[in-house]
Amino acid sequence: MKYTFLFLLIALFSFLSNCYTVDEEFYSFEESSARLLTAYSLKDMECSSNRNITSLIPGRSRKKDIDNCVTSIGFEKCSFWTQAGDPVPFACKAIEYRK
Repeated sequence: MKYTFLFLLIALFSFLSNCYTVDEEFYSFEESSARLLTAYSLKDMECSSNRNITSLIPGRSRKKDIDNCVTSIGFEKCSFWTQAGDPVPFACKAIEYRK
């Protein structure tokens, strides 16, 4: 009886741990690049400027990091976006990626 309960507990734990995958937390290279390019393009249209992305993220990146970057770009003031030498928010510079 004792071993049966232990076996059922281990089986339940292993089943529940396989229901959640880490990949759900990440955007692929294509998804993250598309979101960043869209954010830059929208900000350029809003501010009548022509900024270029100098580098893309070379791997998978966390969804929350990309979403924070896109939100930060949206909150930038046009005066800063057009006049600053490097208007990229810190949230975008701090994006971690995995290969």
